[in-house]
Amino acid sequence: MIAWDRASGAPGVCGFWSSGFIANRQEIIRQLGAGARENLSDLELAAALCARFGTESPRLIHGPFAWIVWDGNCQRLVAVRDRLGVNELYFAQRKAEILFAGEIDPLLEGSGPLVIDPRAVLAQLRGQPPAPDATFYRGISAVAPGGLLIVTRDRIDARMYWRPEPQQLLRLPDDASYGRAFRELFLPIVGEYLSGGEVGVTLSGGLDSTTVAAAVREASPSTGLTAFIWTAPELPEADESEPAAAVCQQLGCRAVTLAADHCWPLRTEPGIRPERDSPLFNLYADAWDATFRAVREQGIRLLFSGLSGDHLFGGDVFSYPDLLLTGRWCKLVSEVGEQSRHSELPAAAIVRWMTLAPVANAYVPGWERDRTQAVPWLGEELRREAPPPPPALPRRLLPGRRDRLRLLRDPLLPSIASLLTRQAARHGIDFRHPLLDHRLFDFAATLPTAQSFSAGKRKMILRSAMRGRLPERVLDRRGKTYSNAIVRRGLRERERDKVWALMTDMRAAQLGYVDERLLRTAYDDYLAGRSQSTLFWHTLTLEAWLRRYFS
Repeated sequence: MIAWDRASGAPGVCGFWSSGFIANRQEIIRQLGAGARENLSDLELAAALCARFGTESPRLIHGPFAWIVWDGNCQRLVAVRDRLGVNELYFAQRKAEILFAGEIDPLLEGSGPLVIDPRAVLAQLRGQPPAPDATFYRGISAVAPGGLLIVTRDRIDARMYWRPEPQQLLRLPDDASYGRAFRELFLPIVGEYLSGGEVGVTLSGGLDSTTVAAAVREASPSTGLTAFIWTAPELPEADESEPAAAVCQQLGCRAVTLAADHCWPLRTEPGIRPERDSPLFNLYADAWDATFRAVREQGIRLLFSGLSGDHLFGGDVFSYPDLLLTGRWCKLVSEVGEQSRHSELPAAAIVRWMTLAPVANAYVPGWERDRTQAVPWLGEELRREAPPPPPALPRRLLPGRRDRLRLLRDPLLPSIASLLTRQAARHGIDFRHPLLDHRLFDFAATLPTAQSFSAGKRKMILRSAMRGRLPERVLDRRGKTYSNAIVRRGLRERERDKVWALMTDMRAAQLGYVDERLLRTAYDDYLAGRSQSTLFWHTLTLEAWLRRYFS
C-alpha cells in the first residue's frame, strides 16, 4: 500500500508502484533515446515517460501495465490502470492522505466499520461487476480500466485515456486480406508478450486458444510450447480433446491433459471461496486450480490464454442486419439459406432473431432493453435500488457494429481477466492474455460484421488468418463445444447439499438482499430441468462472501 500525504512536494519524478508488464519496451526505449537503458525496470521506464510526456504517457504504453508515479516537477501524483483492467488499482482518502493499493485488503485495515454498497450487490446478483470506478465497499474506489487519477494538493482528477470507440470501417478486397491484416498485427503482439523460456497455452478445440498457440509457434519457432487441455471423457458433449490433439500434432507442441469432468463446481472444500475484494467466483475455479498446478509441475511459469476472443470476433454479432440495411439482399438470402441447411434453426427463426431483432434493438425507440437477466429473488433492500441503464451506443452504426462495440465494452471482462490472473499468480504462474490487447480491440472495432459471422460460421477472420496453420477440421467447425455439462454435474447432480446449505438461513436474506424462498424456487426449477439458467450462482457466491467476511 502507498500512503501519499497531499502536503508533500519532493522534486523530481520517481516511480512508486507497478503491476503487470510493458509489452512495447523496445519501442519506449527508442522513444526515450540516449538516457534509456535496457536494464531499466518497467516502472523506471514509465517514470521517464511521465517526466517527458506528462499525462500523455499512458497512451504510449502497451500491455497490461498499471503504475503510480510522483511527478515533482508538476507537483502531482499520477496513478494509471491498464486499458483492459487486468491489474486492479484501488484508492481511499483518509484526511490529508490518499491511500493506494493493488489489492483491497490493505485499504480495509483501520478504515472503521465496513459498509457494503448495495448498488454493487445488485450488480453482483445480476451477474455484473460494480461500476468501473466503484468497489463493494463505500469509501473505497477503483481506478477504472483505461483510466488515470491525477492527485494534487487541492483536487483529485479522474480521466479516461482509452476505451473502445467506433472506428472507421476497414474495407479490404477479400477474406484473405482481412486474415493477413490480423496476422500482421497479432504476431508482433504475441512476440511482445513472450519473455523467454518455455511457454504454456490453455488449449481447447476452439479458434481463440488455437490461434494463440499457432501465433506463438509462428512468432517464435524455437520456443518450447506445451498445451494444457481440458478433457471430459465421462461427458462427451463437453470434451474437446480430439480437435485439441490435432492442433498439437500440427504445431508440434507437447500436450498435457486434465480431467475437467472431475473438477465440477463446489467439489473442492470449502466450495466457494471468494476473495475479500469481491464476491465474484469462477464456476470453473477448481478446474483452473488443477490447470495451474499442472503448469507448475511441468516447470512452466509463463502461460497464455485465448481470453477475449469472443469479445473481439465472436459472440452474438450477426452480419444479417447489416446486409439487410445496406441492400445486399441476395447475399442475405443465400447466407440464411446456407445456415438453415447446416443447423437446426429454420430460416424463419434466423430471420426473426438474427436479422430483424437486432435491427429493432438498434433503431426502434424504447425497444432496446437491458440484456442482463432479471433477478426474481431480489430482497426488499435491493428492490429500492435502480439498476444502471445500459450504456448508450452510437445509433449511426449498423446493428452488427453496435453489437460488436457493446462486447468490446463488456464491463465483466476486466473482472474475469483480473480474477484468473490473480488465481494463477497464487500458483506462481504469469498468466498472459495476448488477445486482451487494446490494439486488437481497436482493430476489431474497424471490421465489417461479415468478418465475425457469415452463413452461420463465426469468427471468419480467424479462420482466414489461420488457414494452413491450423487443421482444417478446426477451421471448418460450425459448432462449438460448451462445458455446461460440467456445471450441471456439480450444481444439479453432485453438490446439491452444498447448494441447499448456502440457501438456508442466508446472511443475504437477513440483510434484505435476497428473498430466500424465491431463490429456492429458482433452484428447484433448475433441478427439475424447467430452467437452464445458472444466474443463482452469483447469489451463492455473494452468500459465501458474506458468511466468510461479514458473519
